[in-house]
Amino acid sequence: MSAVTGRFDLCILGGGAAGVAAAVRAHDLGRTVALVEAGRLGGAGVWNGALSSKTLWHLAMDYARARRDDRGYRGSGLALSWDDVCAQVDGACREAEALIARQLAHLQRPGPGGGRVELVHGRGRFVASHAVEVVAPDGAARRIEADRFLIAVGSRPRTLDGVAVDGHRVVTSDEIEACGAPPARVAIVGAGVVGCEYATVLALFGRTRVELIDRAARVLPFEDEDVSAAVGASFEQLGVHIHRKARLDGLRVDGDEVELTIRSARDGGEHVEVRRVDRVLLAIGRVAALDGLGLELPGVARDARGAIAVSPDDATRTTAAHVWAAGDVTADLMLANVGEIEARHAVEDMFGFATPPLRYDAQSAILFLRPEVATVGLGEQLARERGIPYRAATVSNQLIRRNLAMRATDGFVKLIARPDGRLLGLRVVGPQASSAIQGVALLIERGGTLDDIDHTMHPHPAVTEGVQEAARLLLGRSVYTPEAFGGLLRVAEG
Repeated sequence: MSAVTGRFDLCILGGGAAGVAAAVRAHDLGRTVALVEAGRLGGAGVWNGALSSKTLWHLAMDYARARRDDRGYRGSGLALSWDDVCAQVDGACREAEALIARQLAHLQRPGPGGGRVELVHGRGRFVASHAVEVVAPDGAARRIEADRFLIAVGSRPRTLDGVAVDGHRVVTSDEIEACGAPPARVAIVGAGVVGCEYATVLALFGRTRVELIDRAARVLPFEDEDVSAAVGASFEQLGVHIHRKARLDGLRVDGDEVELTIRSARDGGEHVEVRRVDRVLLAIGRVAALDGLGLELPGVARDARGAIAVSPDDATRTTAAHVWAAGDVTADLMLANVGEIEARHAVEDMFGFATPPLRYDAQSAILFLRPEVATVGLGEQLARERGIPYRAATVSNQLIRRNLAMRATDGFVKLIARPDGRLLGLRVVGPQASSAIQGVALLIERGGTLDDIDHTMHPHPAVTEGVQEAARLLLGRSVYTPEAFGGLLRVAEG
């Protein structure tokens, strides 16, 4: 029998980015909160995800940069300690976890408005419409009742039918960073964001031959072709072998190796080849981690993809009037920043505050590759798919003086706008790409135009000057004469 621990205004299932953001906002509003988390605080936003893999990427980029011999110094003798690299990743994650724990410890004390957050360790599941049972690691069970609930349990890596993930020879992103030093040969199934990020990291450390297997004709198939081409060209320079239009037709663990059968469309026919590697990473997407939650008891429906079905009017409202959802459990973008915004919105909505509707027009993302890729809003491909007329201007990094100073001129800046000048999106490929997108995200949110970018005083030298020059190019008043620079400046319409 579960012990009743009282009734809360809100019970949150999941202590990741969305869950913690919701708990903080509910405390601000003077509400009592039970925050239920089965694992480590921070979820995939810290562990096996946003922070851990990005820390590893930064370390890999540092290492690759230090080994270069073309910058007036020679780093070819640089040593690498994988244990020390892993210690740095672990240190970053532990620091982030400690910050969350510190915040929650403070919120356990009632605030001026009566708000209080209780952290409950264990796995929660609905046992009634307004009650969850939480089973702690030691097996003890507690019953928590609440007026409202937020489901923010996140997602897990998708696996392949018939392929057993053993955590050593066959792994997902949940295990790849904890299964020892990178081996000599790795195959990555899936050329989306996760697959391409780990391919980049492994290749940059220079000890692993990486093979990338994907069904699409190019890596990052959801992105514009020029973005995909830049990343694909970089992979070729790094020695990553890409199997395009390919599928995994068989996988067999054979002692210390994994034998793969790869079937691909090539040269007008179908080709089958057998490859042997030391480890396989499955990076074929993620699915909402909803199994075993008892969602039928409060009346929360799931959609055809297994995610929580949400209202067409509000992406956080479920089919149960007292239950909301945020983050990876819904079918929108699985990004920590999206989850946080959705969670804060959900809390304000559930307690009757007139919060502005969620808008995804200015959604931004960073792809931790080499070159770095940063995006906001629509690219050309999405604009065409949605039938939105647009004009796009592309400025090569060869014309941007900050890139000249960094000695890193691969890549480009591409700005997309409606024919009337209203901004639609931005794609930046190259170092410091992420520093160039936030201003455009704000402008898209506010209905900004090309003139707004042109008349803003930009810092110099900075990669954001490429954004300004792209706007000027579309306005017909670029400081560069397009005819003088050939393919370094381009304008396209769709």
